[in-house]
Amino acid sequence: MKRNQSSCGLLKKLWRGSVLLAVLGLSMAIVSDIADRTIRNAEQQAATGWGGEAVVAIADQAVLLSPIAVANACGLGASSCFKCHSGKRAAAPNMDAKAAPWHAQHSKANNSCVGCHKGNPRIMKEDMSHAKMIAKPYDNSADSCAVCHAGDLNKVQSAYQSLAGVK
Repeated sequence: MKRNQSSCGLLKKLWRGSVLLAVLGLSMAIVSDIADRTIRNAEQQAATGWGGEAVVAIADQAVLLSPIAVANACGLGASSCFKCHSGKRAAAPNMDAKAAPWHAQHSKANNSCVGCHKGNPRIMKEDMSHAKMIAKPYDNSADSCAVCHAGDLNKVQSAYQSLAGVK
């Protein structure tokens, strides 16, 4: 009887821990989304409003203090593509600002690949994590770039295609 009770107690603790981790992960994702929207809004307003530059500077500093980008880059966050794509198991993304400016420009987006490339960052099995992945987002800009760049999609698309040598 005692052994049964201790097993039940352990299961309850595991369940509570799992729920706590799920809530923590969801909270981090919500905070990340709010921070991204705040930064985009601040950048859009910076050109038009007094003090906008200060708002952008503060938002940039807040992002630097956030543990979310570090967690994602280390494979601990909601987007853990870097667990494989670190150069050891699979090729690391080219982060050179001249050779692949899109990666350097989008590194502020929490080092998350999923925003542009889709796929499933929570699964370590390649065929499942790469399902519905967009290898070259500029080939399918309506499903990738338009999520954030709806207003200037044509401009972004033509810039990236010219950088990539696509006609």
